[in-house]
Amino acid sequence: MNKTLLLILCDFLLLNLIHFTAWDKLDKESESTRAQGGADKAGVMGDPTRDLELAAVRIKEREEDLKNQMASVAALRNALTSTQEEMGDEIAKQTRRAERAEGETEEERKRREDAEKGRDTTEAQRLAILKEFEKQQERAAEAKQEREELANNNKDLTNRISQLTASMGDLKLDLNNSVKQLNDEKAKVSDLSAELRAAEAIAEREKQAATAAKTEARAAQQVAAAANTRAATANAEAQAAKSNAQAQIAKVESMAEKRIQAANTIANTALKRVETAQAQVVATTKAKAQVEQALAATSAEKQELTKAVINEKQDKVIAQKAAQQLRDEIAKKIPDQPINANMMATLYSQNRVNLLTTAARTLSKPKKESNTILIEVLEYDPATRKSSPYIHAITHVRETPYRLAANALGWRESAASLSGPNTGAQPLHHVRFLRSDPRIVIAPVGPPDSPQVKALGVKPYKLAAKPFKFPKAFIMKRDGRSFGEVVFRMDPRNREYVKFDKSLVRSIMGDFSPSQGDLVFSQTGELLGIMANNRYCHVITGVSPAGAVVFGQHQSNSLAGTLAKMHALVKAKASELH
Repeated sequence: MNKTLLLILCDFLLLNLIHFTAWDKLDKESESTRAQGGADKAGVMGDPTRDLELAAVRIKEREEDLKNQMASVAALRNALTSTQEEMGDEIAKQTRRAERAEGETEEERKRREDAEKGRDTTEAQRLAILKEFEKQQERAAEAKQEREELANNNKDLTNRISQLTASMGDLKLDLNNSVKQLNDEKAKVSDLSAELRAAEAIAEREKQAATAAKTEARAAQQVAAAANTRAATANAEAQAAKSNAQAQIAKVESMAEKRIQAANTIANTALKRVETAQAQVVATTKAKAQVEQALAATSAEKQELTKAVINEKQDKVIAQKAAQQLRDEIAKKIPDQPINANMMATLYSQNRVNLLTTAARTLSKPKKESNTILIEVLEYDPATRKSSPYIHAITHVRETPYRLAANALGWRESAASLSGPNTGAQPLHHVRFLRSDPRIVIAPVGPPDSPQVKALGVKPYKLAAKPFKFPKAFIMKRDGRSFGEVVFRMDPRNREYVKFDKSLVRSIMGDFSPSQGDLVFSQTGELLGIMANNRYCHVITGVSPAGAVVFGQHQSNSLAGTLAKMHALVKAKASELH
């Protein structure tokens, strides 16, 4: 009776296991996985489409295995059911036989025991079937576990698809940002085009200024020619005076000779008439004495004229020596005495050079051209362990294509050249940004006696040895057309700068207002500094560099990093100096 209950419980558990297994859910998950497996792009490395297809194939294979296992379980269940039915029938028969055999003989008990043995054999078969059923249950459990793993893999693939979708959204956002940056670059190109047009206008004005300078030079040459003409006239007058003196001497000598000849004639006549005119002898003697006196007077006059010519020559030599001495004394006194603004403008016009800087990157090839000057500074030479003079060109960074900014843009290549008033362009090797103020840029040229410096044909300016000796300074626009005189004062908080009061600016030529990049000279004709902004002038006392740009090919990112560092140094200064 207990074995019968055990069989009933096993059947019940088997039916529950088959009933509560989520076969439909697995089919739906497989279908949903196949539905989500579509992709917009072709499969690439790590493509989720391929993973979904592989998962779908594996799910199909597992479905086939599960179907086969379900078919096996169904067959086993049918076999078990039929066995149970047979066992039930056999048990019912045996039970009836047992009820009928209560009063039977011993022989019938033996037959009944044989029947029970047969029943034991049937129970052994049923146990074998149960073991096979347990194996099928274990296989079903493994299939369920694999199904759960496939479901988890499906979820992971779904999450990965979601991440890829989010990445596609980020890529679209990056694309929008790139489009925006491209539009910004186009705007910058427009701005650079405007700057180019402005630079061309400046170049045209510089050309006009050069024409005016040439006109002034021709006028100066005419003045010099007039001075030479006056000198030639003075020499001609001196020569005429000399010729006149020589003519007078010749005339006197001729008169003396004629008188001598006349006297000789008279003497001869007197000698011939000695015998007949004794009285005439005395007269002839007196006439001879008069002639001799005239000859003596003529000789004295000749000597006086000769002395006058010699004195005139000596006076001319003395005058030349005095003029040279006066010029030497004036040259020695210039460093200690102020010069006027007109002289300063003349010196600038004679000694300015032209700086041309070019750069290139995609969609932009600016060209910056401006007038500037050469400066002479002492630099320490480690090789000789001595300080020796060296010549640099100096300018403001705004006169170059380089822009100091936190997000500075680099250039693929750049170059620069320097030319004098009447000389060709000479290429430069590099530019340096001053450590004291990176907005001030210098370009090394060479020693004072080098061929490249001599070829420019201009005189370099020295740095002001006593920048605060005089309270005023000259401010010069780079084109040389406008300049003025201004009173400056020191700023205790910014000792490397002097502050200008615009209300105290006196315009000497043109409409003048100080602006960034203007050159500032001391009243002794030396370079004081360059305007860092509209109010402050950076006083230049040395040329120690904070960074440099070597001309030629560049790594854009590296150059941009250098410009950003220079911008950071400027931003670290007081706000009024920005």
